Amino acid sequence: MGSVMKVGVQPAAGSRDRRGSDRVSAQLEGKLFVPAEERTLDCTIVNLSVGGAGIQCEEPPPLDAFVVLYVDGFGRFDGVTTRYTEGELGLKFVCKDAKRKRLEQDLEVFVREGMSGVTHLHRDRRAAAGERISSFICGDGSRASCSIVDISLQSATLKTLARPALGDVILLGNTKGWVVAHHQQGIDVQFHEPSGAGHER
Repeated sequence: MGSVMKVGVQPAAGSRDRRGSDRVSAQLEGKLFVPAEERTLDCTIVNLSVGGAGIQCEEPPPLDAFVVLYVDGFGRFDGVTTRYTEGELGLKFVCKDAKRKRLEQDLEVFVREGMSGVTHLHRDRRAAAGERISSFICGDGSRASCSIVDISLQSATLKTLARPALGDVILLGNTKGWVVAHHQQGIDVQFHEPSGAGHER
């Protein structure tokens, strides 16, 4: 992978951290097929979660259009266009729970190991899917137990007893992020460095 792009988006609700506008996310390439127009567009996936995606492409389709998104390394997703803001087209996925679960696994592996891990997971899903992220490394080097409640290319919600200070940088798998919110279950983390294979956990 290796290529990154800066995305001008705000940090998660509840965060006063101004670094959100400097957030860096992984750049994934894909194709957007618009059946009603019988055309396929090259696109860049700005964000990806189990519920949908944010993409950038030239001449985007109209809102409320049915589309099929192909994300390199992640597969095919049926969806509907829902919004277009500042050059980013929002998609809401229309897929079954099993497909959402697979995408959730893919995203966790991506954060943990990078794209090579996702490729391996697709080759042998049973072997790789058993491993889950169960801890993160705090800024002081200590390790805290956690489980993932929600995850996307750009952020994660962690269930944990640990409460690193807002703005503290943690390492989740091979991906760095900063703590943007505390809540009853744990913390919200915003990623600011793309995951990369080859780092030791």
